[in-house]
Amino acid sequence: MATIAVVLKTKQKLSNGEFAVALRVTHDRHSRFIVINTLLTDQSLKLRCRTEEWKPAEAEDNGLGRFRKTFKGYKECNAILETKLAEAHKILRRYESEGIAFDFIQFETDLKRKEEAILKKETNKSTGEISLQDNYTQQIQILEEQGRVGLAGLYLEVQLILKKFKPDIWLSDINIRFLESFEYWMRNQRGNKDTTISVKMRNLQRVINQAIDDKLFNPEYGETYGVNLYKDLFGTLLKSLPPPTKAIVLLDPDIGIEKGVLKLLTSVHLSLDGSYL
Repeated sequence: MATIAVVLKTKQKLSNGEFAVALRVTHDRHSRFIVINTLLTDQSLKLRCRTEEWKPAEAEDNGLGRFRKTFKGYKECNAILETKLAEAHKILRRYESEGIAFDFIQFETDLKRKEEAILKKETNKSTGEISLQDNYTQQIQILEEQGRVGLAGLYLEVQLILKKFKPDIWLSDINIRFLESFEYWMRNQRGNKDTTISVKMRNLQRVINQAIDDKLFNPEYGETYGVNLYKDLFGTLLKSLPPPTKAIVLLDPDIGIEKGVLKLLTSVHLSLDGSYL
């Protein structure tokens, strides 16, 4: 059976010189790291630090590394680490008792499924409204933990622009009127050109698509704000922007139409075979 430990992921330094805290899962001499922040619904806590703020697990700690007392909020963060390690061990015990062969992908899915259930429960207790700013913050945190610093910088830039435009917007408020107003504001108030507007709009499109994939919308908005509507909203607006030359149109595994959702494209719409729509 696999072994698990809470460690500092020192092979991948983040932009601010810190390292992410992760679960190191080892099975058959192969190890994978699951950044703990990617398992949390609450992204307000930053489970990352410098090496001098981290205490590696000793033999008696059973794999539980900890933040040192010099780390701000160490008690609360250490409690989360202990909980996540316990949840991981519980999943392994279930695999063993039910005779389930260990699989890295299934294990990570089972860990995340627990957090999805918590998120759904919390949403049902609330009004179901989710802030666009909060959603951006969460996506930026995930990208930083994955070491995708450049993309995280783009997300942060768009987040700050949206905050200047309308700081209190909710995901459920995004409709064609909002998109048109945002495009008009960037063009006429900020003086942005087509290329800049296109980049910002497509980043917003990607965030909305991810929110749909993550089921962050209250069920009551399901029919009104479904996948097809968002595809139509962005499709209508983005088609109004002039396309670039075909020479810079590239397809990427992360770019395209998937599950009926119009994902982040280049600055033109492409069909699956790469032709213009």
